[in-house]
Amino acid sequence: MSSHPGSTLKSAVELAEYIRDMGYNPEQVQDFYPTPGSLSTAMYYTEMNPLTGEKVYVPKTKEEKEMQRALLQFRDPKNYDLVYKALVKAGREDLIGYGKKCLIPPKKSKIKKGR
Repeated sequence: MSSHPGSTLKSAVELAEYIRDMGYNPEQVQDFYPTPGSLSTAMYYTEMNPLTGEKVYVPKTKEEKEMQRALLQFRDPKNYDLVYKALVKAGREDLIGYGKKCLIPPKKSKIKKGR
């Protein structure tokens, strides 16, 4: 599940690394949407853990929710731009490249051919 209350961009990157290390390739990812009667929904609206009273980060913007979701399916080529953006925003450019630990390859430069 992506964008659950308490999930930061940093934790989404860590989950993507775990997915990479386990060799998983999830075909589907459920994005968190608040539903009545759950602790998660209470956390979503109050931005607090109802059991401890501690403040909880809640991803709410469309952009961050899309980035967190894309990170969990980083192998899907259609998610490349969002994953790239998320990794740069999280300061994890070390995961962009060709190494075994990288999630995605670097962007290809567009070279104009002269005539």
